[in-house]
Amino acid sequence: MIKPLIFISTWKIKEGRLEDYKQFARELIEHFKAKEPQLIAFNTYFNEDETEMTSIQVHPDAASMDFHMQVLAKVIGEDMVEWIDRADFLEPKHIEIYGTPSAKLLEADQPLVDAGIPLSVKPLHFAGFTRSTVG
Repeated sequence: MIKPLIFISTWKIKEGRLEDYKQFARELIEHFKAKEPQLIAFNTYFNEDETEMTSIQVHPDAASMDFHMQVLAKVIGEDMVEWIDRADFLEPKHIEIYGTPSAKLLEADQPLVDAGIPLSVKPLHFAGFTRSTVG
């Protein structure tokens, strides 16, 4: 049975920077779509006043998430903390991981955890299914 890895991150969008974020996100998501055919889903949601966004990624496994981080690093740089400094329109709020993350993913998120950003990991898949098509 496939046990996907689901990565959810929530970010505050700094005041007056919504359009900067939207432009950045559109380009980044198109890049992921083109470079990561194994990625099952990548969706972004806003709260009602568009001051906060949540990104939800569904990967078939931890290896897919590791590959995603490689693709991301080519676009934004290797170090997550440095990227957050450059992407000054966002402020991290919390991260959730469902499924068994790789050591590489946990290591990449550690600077955020060290900075006080909450991280929740639920590695034990109990039940469910994944469809690759609607039907």
